[in-house]
Amino acid sequence: MFTYNHDNLVWHGVALPELTRSIADKLLREYQYSGHFWLYSEQLLNERLKLLEQQLPGCGFYYSVKSQSNLALLAQIAAHKRFGADVVSGGELYRALKAGFEPGKIVFAGVGKSEAEIQSALDFQIRSLHVESISELKDIARIASAKGVVASVTLRLNPDVEVDTHRHITTGKEENKFGLSENDFQLSLKLIASSANLKLVGLQAHIGSQIFDSAPYIETANFLSEKYAAVRQVISYPLEYISLGGGFGVKYENLEGDAVNFDFAGLVEAIRKIFSDIEIHFEPGRFISAPLGILLTRVRHLKERTGKTIAIIDAAMNDLIRPMLYEAYHPILPLVRRAAQHTYDVVGPVCESTDTFATKRRLSELAENDWLAVGYAGAYGSCMSSNFNSRPLIPEIMLEASGTVRVIRKPQTLEQMVSLELT
Repeated sequence: MFTYNHDNLVWHGVALPELTRSIADKLLREYQYSGHFWLYSEQLLNERLKLLEQQLPGCGFYYSVKSQSNLALLAQIAAHKRFGADVVSGGELYRALKAGFEPGKIVFAGVGKSEAEIQSALDFQIRSLHVESISELKDIARIASAKGVVASVTLRLNPDVEVDTHRHITTGKEENKFGLSENDFQLSLKLIASSANLKLVGLQAHIGSQIFDSAPYIETANFLSEKYAAVRQVISYPLEYISLGGGFGVKYENLEGDAVNFDFAGLVEAIRKIFSDIEIHFEPGRFISAPLGILLTRVRHLKERTGKTIAIIDAAMNDLIRPMLYEAYHPILPLVRRAAQHTYDVVGPVCESTDTFATKRRLSELAENDWLAVGYAGAYGSCMSSNFNSRPLIPEIMLEASGTVRVIRKPQTLEQMVSLELT
C-alpha cells in the first residue's frame, strides 16, 4: 500500500508528492485554504467492499457509520446491494438516509437512544432497533404503542467473550456497558412475547475491535446459537437474522500489502455449521474505512532536544485524536524520503501536552515545510474531529477511481465555526 519510488512516496500506485501539490493548489485556488487535509481513495473503498463480499459469501453487511460518515463515502457503500448501515444516533440515521441507504437496510444500535431517536427510527420504518437494556425495550414498546405500530427489535447480548485488544475498544465482556445480561435476555423475551407492539427479528453480539482471530467470533456464534434455541421456546415466529457484529482488525504497521490478516474462509465454514437456516450479518467499520484514508500534513517547525528532534506539524489532536485517546499507532511517512534518518517526536500545535502523534519515531530526515502522510487514518479520523482550540474542520478530498480529485467536505470557515453561537 505504501512504497517509495526514487524516494517519492507511492500510495496504492499513486505518487503522493505530485498529487498533494495538485490538491493543495486546488484548495488554495478555490477556497483560499493552505493547510492540511484528508485524502480518501475511491478505488480502495470499492476493493475493501468487494473483499468482504467475496470472502464472506452469503452474508449481509451493515456498515458501521460511526467509523467514517462522510456522505460521499456513505453513498458509495449504499450502492452495494449487500450493504446496509449500522447507525448509533439520530444524526447518523439522517446521514444514512441522505446518502441513499434504504430504511429497510438500516439498523440502530447504541446504549442510550433518546425518545426522539426511537420515534424517528419507527417513523422511517428502519429494519431494526438493537436493544441493549430492559428500560430501552420498555421505551420502544411504549412509543410504538402510542404510534399504533409494531417495532422490529433485535436483542444485543453480552457473551462475556475475551478478545486480545485495547481496553478502550472491548465491548463483549460482562463489565462493559454494552448488551443484555442473561437475566435481562430472559426478561426481554417475556416482554416481547406479551407485547402487541414488539417483534423480535434478530439476535446480535459485538465483542470489540481489532480482532485478528476467528476463534472469538466462533465462540460468539455458538453463544448466540444457544440463545436462538431459547428464543424458539418463547417466540412463536422465526427470527430474520443473527449478527456477529464487526471488529475485523487492521494492521496499522503494515506498509505494504492490504493490511488483511484474517481467516475468513475458516470463519465462514464454522458459522455455516452452527447456523444453516437464518441470515448472518456482520457490521464492519474500521476494516473498510481505515485503509482508504490518509491525513496529509506539513512540518511547521523543528525544535532540537537531547537525543531527538521535535517536529511540530500543522495537524493536531482536534483533527486525529486516536493516538492520544487510544495510544494508537499510525505510520507517519515523508512524501519525499532523504537518505539520513533521525529520531523525532511528532507533535501538533494544540495547547495540550497530549497533542502528540508519535514519540521517538525513526523517520528519514525532515525539513520545515515537508509534507507527511499519516496512514490508515480513514477510520475514526475526521468523524471524531472537533473545533478544540477554535481550529476549523479541515477539508476532505476524494481521489476517484478515474484519477480525478473531488472535494467532499469544504474547509470550514471561521464564520461557520461560530455561526451557531450567540453573544
